[in-house]
Amino acid sequence: MRQLLFILFPFCCFAQTNPLLIKEIQVLEGDTFITAKLDNIDILSFRTAEEKRYYYRLKHKTLKVYPYALLAAHKLDSIQQDLEHIPRKRKRKKYVKAVEQWAKEDLAEELKKLTRWEGRILVKLIYRETGICTYDIVKDLRGGLHAFIWQQIAKIYDNNLKNTYQPTNDKEDKLIEHILIETEQIRRVKK
Repeated sequence: MRQLLFILFPFCCFAQTNPLLIKEIQVLEGDTFITAKLDNIDILSFRTAEEKRYYYRLKHKTLKVYPYALLAAHKLDSIQQDLEHIPRKRKRKKYVKAVEQWAKEDLAEELKKLTRWEGRILVKLIYRETGICTYDIVKDLRGGLHAFIWQQIAKIYDNNLKNTYQPTNDKEDKLIEHILIETEQIRRVKK
């Protein structure tokens, strides 16, 4: 029995797959060096405990609203594709209202629970995912008057639908970008 297990054991052992892309193997003075491409790693340092606390609060809030931004980008893309196939303006309006009704029924309660800060992050992330500011999305789909009204409501809650996402200029946007890249890298490693 032992001999049978000993013979069959190597057939059920699998080598681990190495995700690294080995570029080159060099042998210098008897030492072997492997050149491989690795992902970039950003290391953050915090000067104070308050900065660290701010970062982790921002990370929590960003990861909370990011799925909504992805959903919005996906839904906007499908709406635009569907609107291309609808020839009449009246039917397009009806379709947009139906989508708006769906959003109110499915997402309104969840989105009402967001804080003001999470709302500002969501507006920026929607811009990041679509390349269009939220104000312009509302203006294109519902018209200028609706966009103006929603902009005024957003201003009451210390938000701006015309906010853009600028990770090169804005410190908070840079941290958000770092959080999203780090999360994506961790997700890739776990797979």
